[in-house]
Amino acid sequence: MFLVKQRRISVGSLLPGRQAARGLLLVLAAAAALSARPVQACSVCGCGDPILSASDPAAIAGTLRLQLDFEYLRIDAGTDGVPGSTDQLKQLSYRLNAVYRPIDALTLSATVPVVSKTITAVGVGPSVVASDLAGIGDMEVSARYVPWRSVQVGAMRAQELAMAAGTTIPTGASEAKEAGELIDPHGQLGTGAWGPFAGLHYRYEQGDWTGYAGVSWRHRAESTYFDGSKYKFGDALLWSAHGQVLLARRVALDLGVDGRDARPDRAVAADGTVTDAVENTGGTVWSLAPGVYLDASAGFWLFARGQIPVVKRLDGEQDVKPSFTVGVQYLVW
Repeated sequence: MFLVKQRRISVGSLLPGRQAARGLLLVLAAAAALSARPVQACSVCGCGDPILSASDPAAIAGTLRLQLDFEYLRIDAGTDGVPGSTDQLKQLSYRLNAVYRPIDALTLSATVPVVSKTITAVGVGPSVVASDLAGIGDMEVSARYVPWRSVQVGAMRAQELAMAAGTTIPTGASEAKEAGELIDPHGQLGTGAWGPFAGLHYRYEQGDWTGYAGVSWRHRAESTYFDGSKYKFGDALLWSAHGQVLLARRVALDLGVDGRDARPDRAVAADGTVTDAVENTGGTVWSLAPGVYLDASAGFWLFARGQIPVVKRLDGEQDVKPSFTVGVQYLVW
């Protein structure tokens, strides 16, 4: 899948009284769970609905929220043309996310990632670091609009349906090379192309419980490289369903399922040869997504969440490993 070269490359308020306070805490905790997801190049890693990245965190209270988080993930795939060899991609992402609600029904979100990617070929002879890149990845911007909201104060219940849309922006370097040759697209810091998405998101609150569900479609545009070759990461259908409960005044627990069904990647070689389904790309992943969130007071929330793949129907030789994210968010006002 990774088409690795044998070399190393380094570059640089909806509820009254006490219930209102508890409900607000719960919503803010949920915001951490549904905050910006990683900007992934791989077709099947980074499961989860990007609509939830534009969900209503600080915007519930009409405020600005800033978040900084760290994520680790790993996927494996067979090395093209080398039987018995496996490419291991390890990715570390540091993301700065800002969410702002200028009016009651509209939420705007932007994420800037700093990414480190390493591909190591294992299984045939000594392990070889095929590529090692670090730097700015593809930024993501999104907007979320709520056309319908229902609040039943007496029943302490609130619901809303939202539409969201956004895109990744090709700000990450996508043509790292050595000896005049490109390294594999999955090892690049950026995709070299835009990645628009759109879909629907539903939220239900009842007392100390909150439920979320969302579905979206992400399209991947085709990137063109300096040597005339082209590459298109697979379009994907994404979905998420989460439930969260506020166990104490400052602690909330979340459990959900994140999923992604991705088409295979498409490649066009410099000589014009077309590969409509790149080997070892595409497939379906369902992941359990547990999380815990702590109100650290003074506007700060700490959180940790993970994704544990439980259903993996991947094309070719691939494997998606568990990933985790930890971070902090701050409600500016």
